[in-house]
Amino acid sequence: MNTHKYALACLLLLGVIGELASAASGTGTRNVADTLEQSAQVSTLASRSALNAAAMAGERVVVAGVRGTILYSDDRGLHWQQASVPVTVSLTAVCFADAAHGWAVGHRGVILVTRDGGANWARQLEGAQAAKSILQARHDPDRMNEARRWVAEGADKPFLAVQCLGDGQVLALGAYGLAFSTQNAGQSWQPALGLLDGSESQHLNAVQTMGGRIYVAGEQGALMSIGNDLQDFSRFTSPYEGSFFALLATHNNSLLAVGLRGHVFRSADRGASWQAVAMASTKSLTAATQLRDGSVLLADESGQGWLSRDDGRSFRAVTPEERFPLIALLAMPDGGSLAVGTNGITRFPPSALR
Repeated sequence: MNTHKYALACLLLLGVIGELASAASGTGTRNVADTLEQSAQVSTLASRSALNAAAMAGERVVVAGVRGTILYSDDRGLHWQQASVPVTVSLTAVCFADAAHGWAVGHRGVILVTRDGGANWARQLEGAQAAKSILQARHDPDRMNEARRWVAEGADKPFLAVQCLGDGQVLALGAYGLAFSTQNAGQSWQPALGLLDGSESQHLNAVQTMGGRIYVAGEQGALMSIGNDLQDFSRFTSPYEGSFFALLATHNNSLLAVGLRGHVFRSADRGASWQAVAMASTKSLTAATQLRDGSVLLADESGQGWLSRDDGRSFRAVTPEERFPLIALLAMPDGGSLAVGTNGITRFPPSALR
């Protein structure tokens, strides 16, 4: 992977420098190949391992992270069970279409599916297959050269975000503009060429849906949208050259893009214009969610939370039960938020968000 500031920040946040370093040293080594072939090990300490993602599967909570770890809880996070997962790559994002059907994505181009609410997972795609699919879909000579290089490099590019769109449609996005979609619940996956080409090979970190469109944020200020049918791609004029790590579409049809050094930008016109939001911190912001009462909660790399009660126009500091670097937030039915990061799982209880 390249060495610019964004890439280093992302790798530190995801806690997988060692994994990517191994992949870069040669995809033919057995240690690297095994991450796609070995099942995740069951551990009594799994809930304290580095976690990157959280989602609701109906009333079940599902979290995912390093070494193929996926955990699920049927009592809102009081007790956890470890899922059966066929890989040991780091998992970066998860989404559910309903209480049973969900997808997790991660390093080495992995896409996993569950049909039982997250208890058992199967692999649907990995990076070598993805690269070959892109080559087969290319027609432009310059783009074909890029695709041939991806095939030669093998399964070394991570997916970083996934969005369940309904009716069997799922979109997975990642490094270097990696973009794949399925229309049939993962029976087949195809390159999402509109995003793949429009991204200009920038890393795509976050995805949200609002008003019949898909919004995407990524490195170097990348902000873009595309129709739910993956047509009609457009790129926004960015207010910022730094990277965005999270994107949130609020109930009031506002967009919030958050990223490096405490930068927050808000759009009230579906991305046509963006306004900077003042923050009392320069810590990089890594996660965003909307709580049950409509409040907006952000989290940063130090484990600090930031709460807004005015649709993202202003924020004040709030503190979780246990503070450590946070990667993802999940709004909970009790009005609080689950949070995951480098030390596993913590919470912002409702009492901390008053």
